[in-house]
Amino acid sequence: MIFFLGLLIALIVVLLPIPFTSCVLIALLGMFIGLFIYVGKKTKEAVFLPEVFLLSFILKITVSLLVYNFIFSYRGTGLMGDGWSYSENGYSIVQIWLSGIKNIGVIEACIRRISPSGTVGSYDFWNAAVYFFTSKSPVSLIFINCLVSSLTVIFIYYITKQLYNEKAAKIAAVLTAFWPSLFIWSIQNLKEPLSIFLLVVLIWAILQLKLKFKFYLLFLIILVSIALRELRLVSFFVFFGAIFPIYLILLLWRKNRILSIFLFLLTGAVMAVIIDNYLKDRTILEYINYARTVRASRGNTSFLPNLDITNPVNFIFFVPVALAVAWLSPFPWQMGSTSQITVIPEMLLYYALLPVMFLGWSFVMKYKIREGGLIIVYIAIMMLVLAFVEGNIGTLFRHRAMVLPFMFILIGVGIDRIKNKEKTA
Repeated sequence: MIFFLGLLIALIVVLLPIPFTSCVLIALLGMFIGLFIYVGKKTKEAVFLPEVFLLSFILKITVSLLVYNFIFSYRGTGLMGDGWSYSENGYSIVQIWLSGIKNIGVIEACIRRISPSGTVGSYDFWNAAVYFFTSKSPVSLIFINCLVSSLTVIFIYYITKQLYNEKAAKIAAVLTAFWPSLFIWSIQNLKEPLSIFLLVVLIWAILQLKLKFKFYLLFLIILVSIALRELRLVSFFVFFGAIFPIYLILLLWRKNRILSIFLFLLTGAVMAVIIDNYLKDRTILEYINYARTVRASRGNTSFLPNLDITNPVNFIFFVPVALAVAWLSPFPWQMGSTSQITVIPEMLLYYALLPVMFLGWSFVMKYKIREGGLIIVYIAIMMLVLAFVEGNIGTLFRHRAMVLPFMFILIGVGIDRIKNKEKTA
């Protein structure tokens, strides 16, 4: 079988143009991973995981091809919005690099002048790295996103199983694989699938390292952290500047509360110094106000765009409203276009599952804080960041995807708790 697989790959590489070759090889890689998960195991888990992974991957690449061809026939681009901008910027970076210009600062300045979005960022350079090997192949970028989003399902499964049990793990895995908005982001050329994957792998590796120290896990944490820093600096900063330290303090709380309080104050002081150096002449509220205003100016779904939160009275009003928006938006009455209306079924399901999520949250806080504390802290801090920084509901909805898989873990726990109560009733 391996011989025929090698022969097939050789024929693909020789006969197909490079842009098509890369797409086919990524698809074959996904199939091989699914087969690898299954081979050598006879448990139910060995059947469930490859089935969910392969169904997720095959469905995503199929739908992504249909969407790409539809957009191509309609607009001639195959991509739209940020995905098209990232692709164009990435290809322009490769062209400039191949022309002999190697200075990154010069390349950024050149791209900024011709960028469709007017900006250039780390994800543009990721697109460029892919295009360096595949030539201009947008479908390859999309297939990579389909693959990493399907791989995310596996790590979510094992995190949930370690935290609670196999039934909850299956629920979390299925929700992660087929949740509508996560599915949509994964079949486009956006940075969300890669960001989610890196965060999930990072948390999985940290939880595994807590159980038993292994060098490969430490190496994986360092590698993933570097990738996350390059791809999403804000997420890296929030994770290692707030989420991880608070999690460590939470673990120490029951053993040594004095030490926990000391570490909490020390962390706060260090964070204050770092933030002060980063913001320079602005206060934290001035920066939040600026960030919200910039994001609110993009699109037609801004909320409280003209509210000056540097005013203490306005800030007191802002906090509960922003938290409600972060957790519950987009609200059904805010749907003003066809694409926004399609979100209503997902939001109704989301509202129905939120109480279940908080049931799982409550269980973890009471009985599994050492195993699940990191997930609780991650959700709480990230939602707080989204509430304060995001001034546009559309962008917030997309960025909340980085929290959803971890919510699904708690939802899996909550659903299984409800079922167990029904059985014992």
